[in-house]
Amino acid sequence: MPGYKPAFSRSPRKSRFFSKTLPGAERMIEGVMRACGAMCADPLKAIPNTMKLLATLILSVFFLSAAQAQQKEQRVALVIGNASYKDAPLRNPVNDANDVAATLKGLGFQVILRVNSNRRQMVEAVREFGTSIKRGGVGLFYYSGHGVQSRGKNFLVPVGAHVEGEGDLEFEAMDANMVLAQMDEAANRVNIVVLDACRDNPFARSFRSTNKGLAQMDSAKGSFLAYATSPGSVASDGEGRNGTYTKHLLTSLRQPDTKLEEVFKRVRLEVARETGNKQIPWDSSSLLGDFYFTAPGTKVASQSNPIIEPQLTATQREDAFWEDAKSVGNKEAFESYLSSYPRGRYVGLAKANIARLPTVTTQIASAPVVSQPVIRPRPPTGVAGNTFKDCDDCPEMVVIPSGSFLMGSKPDPFASSQPSADEQPQHAVSIKAFAMGKYEVTQEQWYAVMGTTPSQFKGRTLPVEQVSWDDAQEFVKKLSVKTGKNYRLPSEAEWEYAARAGSQAAYSFGDNEGELGRHAWFSQNSNNATHPVGEKQSNSFSLHDMYGNVWEWTQDCWNENYSGAPTDGNAWSMGKCSVRVARGGSWLSNPQNLRAANRGGVTTANRSVYFGFRVARDN
Repeated sequence: MPGYKPAFSRSPRKSRFFSKTLPGAERMIEGVMRACGAMCADPLKAIPNTMKLLATLILSVFFLSAAQAQQKEQRVALVIGNASYKDAPLRNPVNDANDVAATLKGLGFQVILRVNSNRRQMVEAVREFGTSIKRGGVGLFYYSGHGVQSRGKNFLVPVGAHVEGEGDLEFEAMDANMVLAQMDEAANRVNIVVLDACRDNPFARSFRSTNKGLAQMDSAKGSFLAYATSPGSVASDGEGRNGTYTKHLLTSLRQPDTKLEEVFKRVRLEVARETGNKQIPWDSSSLLGDFYFTAPGTKVASQSNPIIEPQLTATQREDAFWEDAKSVGNKEAFESYLSSYPRGRYVGLAKANIARLPTVTTQIASAPVVSQPVIRPRPPTGVAGNTFKDCDDCPEMVVIPSGSFLMGSKPDPFASSQPSADEQPQHAVSIKAFAMGKYEVTQEQWYAVMGTTPSQFKGRTLPVEQVSWDDAQEFVKKLSVKTGKNYRLPSEAEWEYAARAGSQAAYSFGDNEGELGRHAWFSQNSNNATHPVGEKQSNSFSLHDMYGNVWEWTQDCWNENYSGAPTDGNAWSMGKCSVRVARGGSWLSNPQNLRAANRGGVTTANRSVYFGFRVARDN
């Protein structure tokens, strides 16, 4: 056609459209134009093919631009590797964590790295991670180390954890659901969890359950969960620098054009091949779109976003280790310090503490359970439920009448499961009238006294959490000064008496676990969070949330059983006083841990989203 000029020439001049396309897309357009070649010189023949090429081109540019745009969104990763376990050390997790952190750094992630962390350090890292991912983008959590399942939950085991039975996990280990809760709250487009934590359970001999590996977890939309092996199976620690799973994960991550699902598919194939199908990695996904670790046509950055490591000097690290040893206070903790710092600044103090510890520490725990005479509890006297407040922003208090009850549990030969030995021997206790908080101390009440907001779950009427026993002591001291009244933590006996509210059943309302939903926020209905106080039905003493929501600190020192326990309702001031008794269970507890008789021992410095308290006051 005379005067016709082809739409595309062989050497096209870059238009405004070209100037705004990404380099990879521009190269693709030029390639399409070259492919068109002479065909484009005759427009009548070229029109059908050109339309096809244009359609293909538009789709290609769209998907390519979307993939490359992912590279610009915020990416935050928390990487934890624990290996230095006292009784069951592992070879590779620290190497795994360091190598994964370096690789993710090259893929544009801002990386929070923690190795050989205790529980407090792990929880604080998760909180930092949760704060970071709330700004949107992509969140990734990687863990290498010991992990165990108990009653369908997965627990990541910190260094220094003291676990003698499954009941200790909630206090000594970190529930993996804590990470999922942070991700769920952030509601990012993509959240990724990678758990290389399915090695043999180091506590198996003290567990009733024989389950191996980790349990399957559920997560919100936009999540991808990857396990080193299938649920209930055990993974290999590996013989080289890295664990079997992480070795292949690192290789797959470093390949170009690494779409998320393809990364883990390659890992699964390689691990299965290396182990002769004995270990099969497993994953689950609720993603609603694609995610690329590296977008097609881009290069992996080599120096982006630095790894965030704890800014501690060697002296500060030793100080932190020593403080942890003191908070635990047993022989093993001080010996662990001596092993890590044989020429440290606290060697003399550590040895002195070991020398001061009793030479026999298991007499109470191993004392035989003595048959107790049948004692019928005396019903409470006085009127329960009268309330008062000592100031406008003080906790509302309930008058608890005097009475007596049987504290603890006794073995039941007809029951399918038996109470823990630390709930025995069952014994009669007399209680004087006192006042107790109608609700757990709220964040608003805490702020009115302390001027801070330590809680992870924010809300004026939510129970305050992330408070240690020491923190609770400071609160009641300041509240007492403010009101001129003697506030304190309840004794363990007072707490159980108040929780039972005249009942000797498992719960104040009876033995039927099916009724718990009306009285407590716990694992089956909490949605992995605390809830405003007072929303659940009270017991007959007009006390709310005695079961669930948050574990509640009591005044008592920890003892392994009730041999020699006070019978007058006062706090037990003898025993292991670096560990105090917590009662009532939390938003993540199972029904067994919500029983009125259930108890747990927690170090006084422990801060967690599981722990809060309520106050008591002499009448």
